[in-house]
Amino acid sequence: MSTSADPYAEYRRRLKHRQTIVIGGVLAVMAVLTVVCLMVWSGLLPAIYDPGFSSAENNNESSVQPCPPTDATTVDITSIPVNVYNGTDTTGLAGGVADTLGDAGLTVNNTADWPMGDYSGEVQLTTSPAGLTNAYTLKQVFTGSVIVQLDETQEADDPTVSVVLGSQYSTGILSTEEIGQLKSGQTISAPAGCVAVTPAEETAAATEKAED
Repeated sequence: MSTSADPYAEYRRRLKHRQTIVIGGVLAVMAVLTVVCLMVWSGLLPAIYDPGFSSAENNNESSVQPCPPTDATTVDITSIPVNVYNGTDTTGLAGGVADTLGDAGLTVNNTADWPMGDYSGEVQLTTSPAGLTNAYTLKQVFTGSVIVQLDETQEADDPTVSVVLGSQYSTGILSTEEIGQLKSGQTISAPAGCVAVTPAEETAAATEKAED
């Protein structure tokens, strides 16, 4: 006499079989995705979606510099009023440069953290149209990569030059004695790709400041 199969045991067998299939499928998919991700990461496969993230561009390469005045020559380095700003998290960076410039005879009006936040370049010199000759003269003091920029918030006739030290700066400055040996009257060469500052732009900057 035959006996019928236990319905509960049959249910458990089918449930276990179903769970085995589901779990096995999930593990297989995860394994495939892991392999694909590793191949994309290693460059063997191109990324399906590129979010467009990239490393920050060097400020020196992305900024267009204003040209120095035509036939400009360097001035007496000690006649240049300066501010020195720290555009990094490194404590004391601006103070060290300010001390060197001060000891060389320059007038340092202000030493502080850069109000604009972090600067990713090496050295940036900002000034007004009237201070461009000063900025290009001061550029000789630094041994690394230096860019000159116009400061639209500065009075158009203010000759002060602000030195902004960035994350790539690493004691790239001449010694006090070497700074003292820099001569005035040397021809200033315009950087490649610079843009001339026209009298109209200088007038507009002065007018805008007057209206403020």
